[in-house]
Amino acid sequence: MVYVPKVTDTACDWTKPIYVDKADVLTNETAQAILSHNRTGAKVCGWKPKAK
Repeated sequence: MVYVPKVTDTACDWTKPIYVDKADVLTNETAQAILSHNRTGAKVCGWKPKAK
């Protein structure tokens, strides 16, 4: 008998979007990392833009 492990992805349970405040000062690299994180979360977890 071959044991096949079951993988359960729980990332959407504990990750959240990163919001930036007007007072935040970001490097281009940090801004790109936040954008990448938020786009991935929108695609994988169904995150929606924050209502204003």
